[in-house]
Amino acid sequence: MPEGQNTTPKPLLHIPPSARKIHGEIVGILRGLLDADHPGCDNGEFRRSYEGAMALYDDYQRESVAASGDSLACREGCWICCCHYPEDVYSFEAELIASHVKKLPAETRSRIEESCEAAVYRFERLKNILREKLSLDEYQSLLEGSDPDEILLNSYYRLRNRCPFLDQTDRCVIYRIRPLTCRAYINLGDPSVCPPEMINETDTVTYILDLDDEANELLDTLHFRYEKYPRDTALCSLVLKYLSADE
Repeated sequence: MPEGQNTTPKPLLHIPPSARKIHGEIVGILRGLLDADHPGCDNGEFRRSYEGAMALYDDYQRESVAASGDSLACREGCWICCCHYPEDVYSFEAELIASHVKKLPAETRSRIEESCEAAVYRFERLKNILREKLSLDEYQSLLEGSDPDEILLNSYYRLRNRCPFLDQTDRCVIYRIRPLTCRAYINLGDPSVCPPEMINETDTVTYILDLDDEANELLDTLHFRYEKYPRDTALCSLVLKYLSADE
């Protein structure tokens, strides 16, 4: 069973004017995508615009971290935190990722599909085990001040299941179009605290750098506009559904 979760709130990063300007550009792109009213998100114009917004998000992140006096330890090829089970993926992100996977060599696509299926199975099995355990009186103390969903996600992370989208050299095959939830999870300076066993430590310097409410509302609107599989926002299960849709 997992230990008590670390619920200590982390201070918000100060967002400098330079980053706020970039944020405004991101909002402009998202509004443009909504106004364009594309019949589907799997087209070149939508893809290029959203990739542009995510490239700006990376700039927004760098500016914000630099202004805080910290340093960003994350980089392409670093995979230690890629044992999470991404649960907050937008519908259009999953569809764009599935479209990309379809264009990969057959062997690579097959490996990703098999790995996603295994990840979904492990996650659902763990969910059932935790639901049963947490219903017992002896484990009720774990629920005090903790979110059952967080316990589940943290427990999965600590099992060190590698992300299905990592290749044999531990590089992300969807790095350019990885979901915002993956981009937003960052380490402020010390990679030694990234391993799963450190997730409950109070001095962990991992951080989720989110966009503001305006951008998030636009992203939610885009999500529901292009949603094909209601109530599913998990990366692995969604990508599997989009991959099988044309078969």
